[in-house]
Amino acid sequence: MRARINLRLTMESGQPPEFFWNKEGERYWRELGKSRCYLWQEGEELHYLGCDEGYVREFLRLEDDLEEIYAVISAGDEVMERAIGRFQGLRITKNDPWETLVAFICSINNNIPRIRRNVQCLLRGGRIPPPEELAGAELSSARLGFREGYLRATAAVLARMDFHAIGELGYEEARQELMKLRGVGEKVADCVLLFGFGYLEAFPVDVWIARAMRAYYGITSVKEMRRFARERWHPYEGYAQQYLYMLVGRRGRRG
Repeated sequence: MRARINLRLTMESGQPPEFFWNKEGERYWRELGKSRCYLWQEGEELHYLGCDEGYVREFLRLEDDLEEIYAVISAGDEVMERAIGRFQGLRITKNDPWETLVAFICSINNNIPRIRRNVQCLLRGGRIPPPEELAGAELSSARLGFREGYLRATAAVLARMDFHAIGELGYEEARQELMKLRGVGEKVADCVLLFGFGYLEAFPVDVWIARAMRAYYGITSVKEMRRFARERWHPYEGYAQQYLYMLVGRRGRRG
């Protein structure tokens, strides 16, 4: 199918696909249930195998209107114009909320290659086990360090609740609920809201976004960074942060 997307940038930009998906040549793949889903791009043609079009459209957020998003986040903003010019077609992805939470707990004070190794060690049949299984699983081989305690405690809580119900709340309420979980601070909560539940107004501030906001906008306070993002880029703060991240820290730490 024809789609406006740069698949390579989308899949290799510090979002959850970089931790869960594998790459063979120009094809990306992961196990989904009993099948293996492949994605690849040739020009403007997006190809898929082993999964249906509905899944691909939701996962890659192909219904997002990039022209509208670009118009909003670049209005009067030379930095964002430059980022959009360099990374045309980069899209936010929509991932399983539980897997997204696990990935970003693994991301705390970590870098992308190690986050990927941690996540890959946790997979069973290509997927992260559900909370009730993960809470009591043997995790030593994943070498999570202090993150193991966070992950076990959070899994034990989620085993007793409907985690997906968080996605039915307003953004601020959902954020507060997530931060009640062990190991989930502001950055992890916003990553889960953006990449898992699909709240495009989420604005995760990691070390790279903080660096970008200081360098390009002269803002040093995380609170002020969030206020600035809301006032300048709403309702697409999440897209703005992803383009900023690509400017300063694509291959670096996500924690």
